[in-house]
Amino acid sequence: MAANYYLSSQNRHWRFTRQQLENIRLETESETRMSRSELGDPRHLRIYFHGLIQSLGRHLSVRQQALATSEVYLARFYIRTSVQETNPYLILATCVYVACKMEECPQHIRSVVSEAKSLWPDYITHDPTKLAECEFYLIEELDSYLIVHHPYRSLIQLSKALGASGVNVGLSSDEMQTAWSVINDSYITDLPLLYPPHVIALTAIYMSVVLRPPPAAAQTERAKIRLQKIMDWFAACGIDLEAVVDCAQEMISLYDVWESYSEKTCRELMARVMNGRRG
Repeated sequence: MAANYYLSSQNRHWRFTRQQLENIRLETESETRMSRSELGDPRHLRIYFHGLIQSLGRHLSVRQQALATSEVYLARFYIRTSVQETNPYLILATCVYVACKMEECPQHIRSVVSEAKSLWPDYITHDPTKLAECEFYLIEELDSYLIVHHPYRSLIQLSKALGASGVNVGLSSDEMQTAWSVINDSYITDLPLLYPPHVIALTAIYMSVVLRPPPAAAQTERAKIRLQKIMDWFAACGIDLEAVVDCAQEMISLYDVWESYSEKTCRELMARVMNGRRG
């Protein structure tokens, strides 16, 4: 396993600029039946798929890091392949199955198929060979690069550094929980394809501290001093604040879009996509 992110396949083969992602997606969608406008805001579908993976994960009692890995696989897969050309329910079930293997919490293929079938009976069969075939298809599309570095470890290390002597502004339990949630939600966005894990972890810290509701008046001055210490620490560490701000804006945009998200609309859209394939 690549211990260093910068030497990893994730950095060397699966990290892009925004323009590169846009160009690849335009090429992928160039010959599909439904236009981008007909599919609606792609972030709504990402939210929908995120919810499906979380539901399957709960049914299988899969730990969060394996689910995060499966979301990275799904995001990578749908860069090069249109959702209109696949059964997304089978693809995401396969992503969970493969991710569990890679994160050393394997699930029996029949268990994955059974739980997926119970959740999406119209799109999953009881035949485990379908998922087994899809596994090879998925791995091929991912170029067999399956190791994923996540921001969770960086978040823990950075939190400890903030609480060390000389800085002494460690995150509260509420802030740590908020930061963890921001990281979980970041997998709905393109951030894992754009930035290193530690930048996403720093963004989560930034959002949990800087963008929190203002404290009570009696604590305002103390909060300002603490915030200044954190920002000074960011600057002293040579952190790319522009990247952190860009990531934060991406997350804020996601939360704005989430306000207009409708699970029912996305489910019906996927039904039309699947029916179009069958036709």
